[in-house]
Amino acid sequence: MSVTDDIKQRLDIVDLIRGSGVDLRKAGRNFTGFCPFHPNARTPAFYVFPETQSYYCFSCHASGDAFGFVMARQGLDFGEVLRELAGRTGVQLEERTPQREQEDATRARLRQINEDAAVYWHHVLVHTQKGQIGRDYVARRKLTAATVETWQLGYAADDWSDLLRYLTDRKGYQPEELETAGLVIKRESGGYYDRFRNRLIFPIRNPKGEIIGFGGRALGDDHAKYMNSPETPLFHKSHVLYGIDLAREAIRRQDAVVVVEGYVDVLMAHQAGFGNVVAPMGTALTADQVGIIKKLTRSVYLALDADAAGANATLKGLQTLRDGMDTTVVPVPTPHGYIRWERELDGVIKIIALPPGRDPDEVIQADPAEWRALVAAALPLMDYYILHLTANLALGSAKGKAEAVDRLAPLVAAIANPVERAHYMQQVADKVGLAERVIRDVVERVRRGKPGSLRVELPRDMGGLDGASTSLSAEDQLLSLLLRFPIVQDTVESELSKDLGQFPDLAGDIRGSVAETLTHIENRQLWQTRLDHAALFAADPTAWLEQLDPYLRERAQRLLTYTETPELPTVNRLHHASELAAKIAAEIRRTVVVNRKNQIKTIFEVVQDGADQQLLGKRLHALLDYHNLVTTPRRSTFYRDLGNRLEQLK
Repeated sequence: MSVTDDIKQRLDIVDLIRGSGVDLRKAGRNFTGFCPFHPNARTPAFYVFPETQSYYCFSCHASGDAFGFVMARQGLDFGEVLRELAGRTGVQLEERTPQREQEDATRARLRQINEDAAVYWHHVLVHTQKGQIGRDYVARRKLTAATVETWQLGYAADDWSDLLRYLTDRKGYQPEELETAGLVIKRESGGYYDRFRNRLIFPIRNPKGEIIGFGGRALGDDHAKYMNSPETPLFHKSHVLYGIDLAREAIRRQDAVVVVEGYVDVLMAHQAGFGNVVAPMGTALTADQVGIIKKLTRSVYLALDADAAGANATLKGLQTLRDGMDTTVVPVPTPHGYIRWERELDGVIKIIALPPGRDPDEVIQADPAEWRALVAAALPLMDYYILHLTANLALGSAKGKAEAVDRLAPLVAAIANPVERAHYMQQVADKVGLAERVIRDVVERVRRGKPGSLRVELPRDMGGLDGASTSLSAEDQLLSLLLRFPIVQDTVESELSKDLGQFPDLAGDIRGSVAETLTHIENRQLWQTRLDHAALFAADPTAWLEQLDPYLRERAQRLLTYTETPELPTVNRLHHASELAAKIAAEIRRTVVVNRKNQIKTIFEVVQDGADQQLLGKRLHALLDYHNLVTTPRRSTFYRDLGNRLEQLK
C-alpha cells in the first residue's frame, strides 16, 4: 500500500469536503451538493461517493479523490497536500532527520520574520508621519483604505536601518536571519542595511496566504523602479503569481484568469470588482506559473503592456502557455474519408489589446466599463500571432512575405479543427498578400513533418534502483512506457479516443485522455509534471527528476528505469512499445468506462429534477452503448460484412 492509499483509507472524504465549506446532504448511500468548482445555483450536481472515496460533478465533470479535491480547491501542489493530509491523518511520510527538522524550523522562522516585517511596514504607512510619502502615492494611485488594509500594503522608510533596528531591537531576530529572509544586505565593511528603502511595499503571498517575499515600488529617484525580494528558501519569483491567494475563488467562479503586469494593476482590478486578476513576478509567464493557473482554469487572458517590450513579453508568455497547457486528441476527417487524430489545445488563450500608453489600472480607474469591453473583445491566440509576428516585416517585399509565412505556417498547421485552420490560412493569405493556395501548400507540408523525440535515455545508475525491478501494475506500466518512449503518446491517445466521436453525448464524461486512465494520484501528478515541463524532460530527464517533489522522485525513477519481462525486442522496439502501450490503454479504458457508468447510474437513480433525469438518462444510455462497443471483441475488419452477406444469400 502506498502512502497516499494509507492516507485515503484514514480520511473520510465526506468530512473533508464538508470541512472546506461545501454543504452536502444524503442522497441514497452517497452525498450531493452544489459544486464548488463552477457557478451553479439551480441544481446540486456535485456527488460524493464514500464507498470509492471519490467525487464527480455531472455538470462541469470535475472529479477525483481527496488529494485532487484539496489541490483543486486550494490551488496547492501535490507535495503540499500530501504533507497536509499526512499530518491530519497521522501518517508518517519519512524519517524526521535532524537536517529536515532544521530546514522546517528555518522556513517557519522566515515566515514569521516576513509576517513581522509586513506588520511593521503596514503600521509605518498607515499610522506614522514618515509614512506620509507612501500615503501620498497611494492617494495618487486612487487606492482605497480598504485595499491598503486587505493587501497589507506598507512603506519602507528612507532610512538605511529602519526595519533592521525594529526587527533586531524590538523582535529579537539576528541580522543573519534577516539576510536569509532577503530583508537586509550585508556590507563588505561589516554590518547590515535595509534592502527596501523609500518604497511602497507589496507583500507577496503563496496560494495559502503565507507571506513569502515582498515587492517594492520606488518613491524617490532610485534607478530600479520596482524591486522584489531575492531568491530565498521561501521565495522563488518564477513559482508565484501576485494576488493568487485572493484571486483563487474568483478565477474558479468565472472559469477565467486575467494576467496583468504590475502590482497596482492587480490592486485596482480587485478594487473595482475584477477579482480574477493576477500578475507574474516578471514580464513573462513561467512554466511554474502556468502550472498554478491550470489548477484553477483553462481560460487565460493576457493583458500586458502594448509597447514593443510588452508585446515581446506577451509572445514569450504565449509560448510558455502553449507549451504548458494540456492538449486533447480529437478526430479530424481527411479528404479520403479516413480519421486522423490530432492534438488540440485544451484551453482558451486570448490577448487583451490595451490602448497605447495605458496600463490596466489606468483603464480601470478611468472607466471600469471600458475594461470589461476590452476583456470581451480580447483577441484569440492566432489573431494575435498574425498581428504581431508580422509587425516588423516588410510585407511588400518577397523576403518579408517569406519570413511571415515561415513564422505563421507552423502555428496554423498546429490547429486541429479543419474549419478553423482554413479560416486562418485565408487570414494569413490576406495579411501577407499571397494566394490562399500558396499558404495551404506550405501549411500542409508542415503538417506532414515527423516528430523528433523518440526515446528517453537515462543513466542506468539511478540511486541504486534496478531497472528489472518488480513487475508493475497495468497503470504503472502504461505510464512507464509513456515516460520511456514519448513517441507512444500519440498511439495511446488515439486508442483512448477511438470511437468517442460516435457518442457526442459523452463529451466530458469520457475524455479519452491519458490523465483519465491514471487513477493513482502519484501517477497523475507525474504525468502532469511531464506535460508541464515537456522541454526540460526532452532535453534532460535527469534534471526533470531533480525538480520533482521528493516523494514522487523515487516512483519516477522506478518507472523510467523499468524493463519489461520479457524485454521488448531490440528490432523495431518503438513499434512494439507502441503496440504494448495501446493494448494496456485499451484494457484500462474499459475500467474507466465501467467506473463512470456506475457513477452516472447512481446519480440517475437519486436525482429529482426532471431535466436532469432526462440529461443523465441520455448519457447513461450512451455510456452503456459505448461500454458494449469497447468491451465486445471486434470482428475482422477485412471480413466484417461476411456474416450479413451469408444471411442475405439464404
